[in-house]
Amino acid sequence: MTTETFQLPFQEQIDFLKQKVRLPTLTHRDISSRGHDRAFVVAGAMKADLLNDLHNAVNKAVAEGQSFKQFQDGFDDILGKHGWLNGTDKEYKAWRAKVIYQTNMRTSHAAGRYKQMTDPEVLKRRPYWRYRHNTVENPRIQHQRWDGLVLPADSQFWKVNFPPNGYGCQCNVEAINERQLKAMGKIKPDPEPAFDELRDGFNSAPGASWYPDLNKYPEQIATDYVAENMNDGVFDRWLTRIAAQVEDEIAKPDYKDLPKDKVIQKLRKLDKREEYPIAIIPKAFQALLGIVTQVLTFSEYDAIKQAYSRYGDKNFSFDAYKDVQYILQDPNHIIRETKDGNEQMTVWLQVGKNAYMAVLQQTKTGKGLFLKSFRLANSDREVKRALKNGELLYEKNDA
Repeated sequence: MTTETFQLPFQEQIDFLKQKVRLPTLTHRDISSRGHDRAFVVAGAMKADLLNDLHNAVNKAVAEGQSFKQFQDGFDDILGKHGWLNGTDKEYKAWRAKVIYQTNMRTSHAAGRYKQMTDPEVLKRRPYWRYRHNTVENPRIQHQRWDGLVLPADSQFWKVNFPPNGYGCQCNVEAINERQLKAMGKIKPDPEPAFDELRDGFNSAPGASWYPDLNKYPEQIATDYVAENMNDGVFDRWLTRIAAQVEDEIAKPDYKDLPKDKVIQKLRKLDKREEYPIAIIPKAFQALLGIVTQVLTFSEYDAIKQAYSRYGDKNFSFDAYKDVQYILQDPNHIIRETKDGNEQMTVWLQVGKNAYMAVLQQTKTGKGLFLKSFRLANSDREVKRALKNGELLYEKNDA
């Protein structure tokens, strides 16, 4: 990847870096490869104010298309302000600045491209991806062998080997269509090569999983992490994009007069299988609900269904999803019900005359918990019906 590429930022690239939450780490091994998608870390940077300044510097470098020299000048100012790396020589500090700059520039660019290339409309037009090796000093032999490799976009290979594939790697991937595949003299994609899925470091597609495993963190840290993510603008843009796609899709003639269940089935093609952690389940309720995860996740498919159900509802705002954590912290009732053959838990919170409800559903393995619906209940009769038909797991004692 050239310096000129760094000077052409795009929104998905900027979003990728901006949505990261700062986590202190001693070494690069303190967080998994996938964890880097949602966490901003700099090995050895343990203080919050230092991490904050480094993150802001990287965000600025990407958004403004700064050269390395421009970034390095700001980096040196941060070192002087915090006294970080005192006792090391000038060459080491320059090397650290270069690693931080290049790693964040390349991974954010790759993550932004991954997000663009996995858009359903793009995948429909360009279903194949081609690996491109860029000539660099001391190239990796394996990367040279992959140059020109064409595989389906959903190949397992890309989940592990979407570049960059190591520090300094300048390889990239381009999306191609059927005509381009044939122009390369190929009648079908190449066989998937053997590769090491367990190698250290760069072993996942940047941006494919935009948050770390929050089950590894204490409840309060995980809760603060989710709260910051819910308010950084990326989640809102995600929902806005989904709502716009749903609106455009259902306006097509082939959706006319279709029953709701058929519409939802057809809308599934918009699902890119992204998901966001939307709340943390308090430990007091985890055992009560019989769940092993503390993370409540909102999947893209459920967001699509919610966007369709809320279409035209002027009383509904995306900001409402930010209240899910509040409801889980102090509910009035938690009820287990079975609907359409699926067991679900409904959490109710009474605020004045209004009753808010969040519907949660656990995966069969018990390791996943998803938000299926969140809305204002129609009336207190709906609460009473749920209490009558379901199993009461929890009731708030106001005494």
